[in-house]
Amino acid sequence: MSPSKKCPFYRVSQNFTVSRDYCDLNGYPTICAGDIQFCEKPDALRKRLLEQKSKEALINKEESQTVKPSKYKVLVVDDEEPMRKMLSNLLSKLGHQGMKASNGVEALKIIKQEKVDAVITDIVMPEMDGIVLTKEILSLYPNLPIMVMSGYSKEYSIESAIAVGARDFIEKPFSIEEFVLRLNKMIRDCEMLGQKEVKQNEMQVKQNETAFNVSRKSSEEINDLKREIEILKSRLSSVYSKSW
Repeated sequence: MSPSKKCPFYRVSQNFTVSRDYCDLNGYPTICAGDIQFCEKPDALRKRLLEQKSKEALINKEESQTVKPSKYKVLVVDDEEPMRKMLSNLLSKLGHQGMKASNGVEALKIIKQEKVDAVITDIVMPEMDGIVLTKEILSLYPNLPIMVMSGYSKEYSIESAIAVGARDFIEKPFSIEEFVLRLNKMIRDCEMLGQKEVKQNEMQVKQNETAFNVSRKSSEEINDLKREIEILKSRLSSVYSKSW
């Protein structure tokens, strides 16, 4: 005998003057004691359970289709230590791992030594500015997302940063809310692009497999046809030789 299942709509009465418990399906008293096998309204119960199951399935589907930002290893490049420290601490609070570099040359060394998922760089820096750094990084890692920040918007425009391949541009001073929104958008866009590339690669593999199977089948059919022709020739040759 299968064990009894607890009914999700069974409620224990909180009213001490009323001894009977009640059913949340209609709010009336019940004697089922929460056992589904003794439900007094089986049809209504079955309907509500199916509705709940459908809602849960829909929520799970929506959540699985929603692209959620992963925890990233983000390199912050700025010659001002307070800015590096502030952004690094903020990234840690967001669940990311914040790394720091004081200029473009130092940033390139870090990127070549270990994996970095995203870069946030200032523009005006000694030794190598953010525009040159962006070009250098993307020449090595074309898909690495980079956000450029600057307090010199007249000298360095958004267009100049985007033109060299930066994914986003933010002007100093900026609010934490704006920075977080831009960072999350950049990460989501990057992840969605990665997912599309994976799907394209999978489709290409399937197309190649299909083409190979078609080619192999065609080759097998051609070989079968050749064998049939050879057999037919051999039979015809035998017939002619007997006739002579």
